[in-house]
Amino acid sequence: MKKNVSAGKKKSMAFEIFRNTFLVGALVYFVCSAVFIDQLYKYFEQQIFRELETEAELAIQGYRKGGIDFVQGIDIRNRITLIDSGGNVLFDNHADYAEMENHLEREEVSEALKKGKGYSSRYSVTLMKKSLYAAIRMDENTIMRVSCDQHTVGILVFGMSQPLLLLFVIALIISGVIATLLAKQITESINKIDLDNPRDCQVYEELKPFTERIADENYEKSQREEIRHQFTANVSHELKTPLTSISGFAELMKDGSVDNQTMMDFAGDIYNESQRLIVLVNDIIKLSRLDEQSISLEKTRINLKEIAQSVCETLHQAAQKKDVTVNLIGTDGFISGVPQVITEMVYNLCDNAIKYNRQGGRIDIAVSVNAADGTVTLSVKDTGIGIPENARERVFERFYCVDKSRSKQVGGTGLGLSIVKHGAKYHNARIYLDSTEGVGSKFTVVFPAE
Repeated sequence: MKKNVSAGKKKSMAFEIFRNTFLVGALVYFVCSAVFIDQLYKYFEQQIFRELETEAELAIQGYRKGGIDFVQGIDIRNRITLIDSGGNVLFDNHADYAEMENHLEREEVSEALKKGKGYSSRYSVTLMKKSLYAAIRMDENTIMRVSCDQHTVGILVFGMSQPLLLLFVIALIISGVIATLLAKQITESINKIDLDNPRDCQVYEELKPFTERIADENYEKSQREEIRHQFTANVSHELKTPLTSISGFAELMKDGSVDNQTMMDFAGDIYNESQRLIVLVNDIIKLSRLDEQSISLEKTRINLKEIAQSVCETLHQAAQKKDVTVNLIGTDGFISGVPQVITEMVYNLCDNAIKYNRQGGRIDIAVSVNAADGTVTLSVKDTGIGIPENARERVFERFYCVDKSRSKQVGGTGLGLSIVKHGAKYHNARIYLDSTEGVGSKFTVVFPAE
């Protein structure tokens, strides 16, 4: 079995800062060196052109005084060429002018004939040299041209390799030292962050989002711990109550101090309390799965009205016992969701509407589709006892009951609406509550479009 070697490598932020700063320093050095050499090369080239122009003017003055003999007698390293207006070479101090080709198409000659002066440069890749030419028109028929060779940029760089290399080493050392100090300074500021109270730390502006995130995570963690603590306490209390009753009834039955009729009543009470325990444990399991989002079923296309119809059929007998009329209206509304969770949500809303309704009351269940944005809405409206205004914010909390005695009487666990809330959150749905005490309540769940 192959091991993941890369996963075991430890990354050092200090090293990353050092490396990146080091590379930036090296890049800046090379860019600056390239720009400097280019500008230096161009400067020297302009200087050479000016010198060639000066030499050409001096040669013209000598030619006008001494003629071709004067030009031939000049002892100069640069090349002097005398050209007529037709491009024919009249004299060249470095070559046999009789064998030279016509120069009329040469750039510097053509420019000198038109403007009086002309300049050009030509490269020789083989010799790694560049020839510079300056031509001046003496009169209508004659051009004096002076030229010389200039080394290319490559030769210049090669000649300056030692000082450039020395500067490069110095630049790398300086950038390396700066990078090390910068990395140390940044890592020290991060290491000094108090993870328990990150907002109280003085950090760089760029690190504030990081400390804010830590603070938010700390707050969320404390909230989860508080909720878990409350949940554990509530579960312990809710489990202890029926277990105590079961234990008391069983103890009396064990002693044989009750008659047969009383024993039958105790057996009924034990059954009811055990059923309450089963419902409570099932609700806790459902809520925990929604909390941890551990639902393994994939979302599918669901017809919300069909689920509401199925729930109505399931709760038909419970509604009949309280003489509650259940009315389902609306159109087919398709959503993307987990059928099991959606069914639990609709069931709990309808079950509560029956449990906390008055005798002979009514429940209106409606499913509708918003044509504008495609959202699907489920509403469950009852004519029950309603919810006091001061309790409406808490009805979705776990184990919260507006009237504990009534909830125990009707078999409520205090987890139904909490399951609805977490199921809606799992499906990115919104819940709205409208209730009037003594008149009834209306719960509305809006599901997003498919």
